[in-house]
Amino acid sequence: MTEADSKYFTTSFQFQPIDQRLNIANKTRAIAIVKALAEAPPRQLQEAANDGYGQDVSLQVTHPVNELRGIEAALTQLWRPLRRALPDMERREHFVAGGRYRDGDWVACMGNYLGSFERDLLGIPPTRGAVCLRYCEGHELREGRIVNSYVFIDFLDLMRQAGYFPLAPSLGSEMRWLPPRTLDGVILSPQADERSRRTIETVLKMHRALGYYRGGAPTRETLDEMEQARHWHPNFMWYGPAGIGTTRGLQGFEDYHQIPFLLAFPDRAGSEQGHFIRIGDGYFAVTGGWGYLRATHTGGELFGLGPTGRRIKMRVMDFYRCDDETIVENWVPIDVPHILLQMGVDIFGRMRHQYRQGDALSASQWLLGREQQE
Repeated sequence: MTEADSKYFTTSFQFQPIDQRLNIANKTRAIAIVKALAEAPPRQLQEAANDGYGQDVSLQVTHPVNELRGIEAALTQLWRPLRRALPDMERREHFVAGGRYRDGDWVACMGNYLGSFERDLLGIPPTRGAVCLRYCEGHELREGRIVNSYVFIDFLDLMRQAGYFPLAPSLGSEMRWLPPRTLDGVILSPQADERSRRTIETVLKMHRALGYYRGGAPTRETLDEMEQARHWHPNFMWYGPAGIGTTRGLQGFEDYHQIPFLLAFPDRAGSEQGHFIRIGDGYFAVTGGWGYLRATHTGGELFGLGPTGRRIKMRVMDFYRCDDETIVENWVPIDVPHILLQMGVDIFGRMRHQYRQGDALSASQWLLGREQQE
């Protein structure tokens, strides 16, 4: 395919095939590494980290954890706090895809941590009940160890489950992300290179079409110029992060995400930094950028905030399921707390201030205390 064949073709991207035995081995290994970090007995956590991470591992985690370097930092600032907060935590995978990008072997995972929220996490007060904490990740593996990770955890959705939401109500539906409708997102069988290449190119054609936006009011004419209907299934599902929510079909996507986003960030564009992952694996694909998308907050009421005029960088991944021609499902982790911080809103600072008074009572403690008073 050439530029003359399709105006959507992304000339800067070259699909890199991967040996399928290696790809399956990488995915199996990544699943085992992160499952051990999430579920191994606490006394074995150090051993699990030493076994699964490269010594100088680099982790980029959603705000307020942010950039970490080395195994001890990963344990101290990510895994130990998470394990203390959800001591019976289970990791449930909905999506595991792999491939090569920029001569590196990558595995992308998406799913939920399920557990009892027993101790505070980053100032979020425990509910003492079951919570479902969604994660999305991109891991670069080298010689059987993770050497580079991008970890999106929807801490804002955990706040919502704890009964605290520091923003205006989301325009989309706040709901648990569903697994792929086909229930085959954990890909542990060989996939044809041609199918994988076609899937990631389907996604990148849509990305290129988003760039047709010329700025200004996103009128019907302007939206039609981006030709998004050409790239999406009529009943596609778009799963957004807390603060944006989930939508269905092109009308829902436009009304509850695309138009508010364009109004808020009319000059949004990619940067030279580029994506850290762009892979196709059968009918599934993953892209992601850590500060790749940049924009100026000059309009709209996104998150219930008026324009600040601030220049921001966005951390985002996209997980896709396609059919033969279109995108059918899209799961989109965005580091909303980091965007808000750049817009002058520290939601974790607000949380710590509001809940500084002490530990919450458990349901049984509260009930027994009430009965004794009666």
